[in-house]
Amino acid sequence: MPVVKVPSSVAHPLGPPRIDAQGNITVETMLQQPTRITRMIMDISRERFISDRIFASGGGVTGGAVIYDEVQANEKYTTRDVEQIAPAAEFPLTTSEQLVPNTASVEKWGGKTFITDEARDRNDSANFTKQIRQMTNTIVRKLNQRAINALVAALADNSRNVVGNNWSTYNPEVSLPALSPAYDFGRANMQSENEEFGIDYNLWLINPAQALALTAIYGPELTGPGFPAFYSSPRVPVNTAYAVAERQVGQQRIEKPLGTETWREPGTERTWVQSSVRPLWFVDNKFAILRFTGLG
Repeated sequence: MPVVKVPSSVAHPLGPPRIDAQGNITVETMLQQPTRITRMIMDISRERFISDRIFASGGGVTGGAVIYDEVQANEKYTTRDVEQIAPAAEFPLTTSEQLVPNTASVEKWGGKTFITDEARDRNDSANFTKQIRQMTNTIVRKLNQRAINALVAALADNSRNVVGNNWSTYNPEVSLPALSPAYDFGRANMQSENEEFGIDYNLWLINPAQALALTAIYGPELTGPGFPAFYSSPRVPVNTAYAVAERQVGQQRIEKPLGTETWREPGTERTWVQSSVRPLWFVDNKFAILRFTGLG
């Protein structure tokens, strides 16, 4: 028999806020105080954002966009080298290139759901929590996607690509050490030293398939000297990993923080719950990223 799906069924009139006998806040109270819903969403999602690990918090946004400079080469040294100078000779001019600024625009993401009057009258907190949790999960998924998309866009020239080892076929008992995942971690460190940016690739974003391979090789706790931190997410493409310098890749800015509003629709006897956020992301230092491919 096919599964039948029907719209979930809140209440009218809105009574005074109340707390039940167990000390729980009622659905009616939540609908009257949308900030409580916002806090509920933030509590659910707090530990599951990728963007907070990748991007530094750059503050707010004015005018719907941010103008920024992107590092194109190692700016640790001048373009023209210093020279040996003869007595009474003129000193050479050391120069640097002027970069053309880029622009990042604000994005608006959000969604809404509704609670029927009947569900609110009956204090159907389970159904209310389910809908808010689903909306929260969807917001988190989208923002994580956009964070990864910002990384991918910054790497469009493939200049930061590294072909890694196949972690799925590595066997520590018979495989050469140079074929291990740890060798890839060392390669990232070596490239950092050669490029002289002072970058520490201390966070690896990996797909759950690669997380499983690492667990099979090194055990459930991947800690110790030489091991970076790991963040596993299906938003990362399979057989791919991003080695990043945590919060040095670029910035995440918020024009409007996550907010919630509610309103009752008398014609259908339901109350709408709507949440939205207006963020933007930009990568201004792609040298803080390495994309490893071919890991599976």
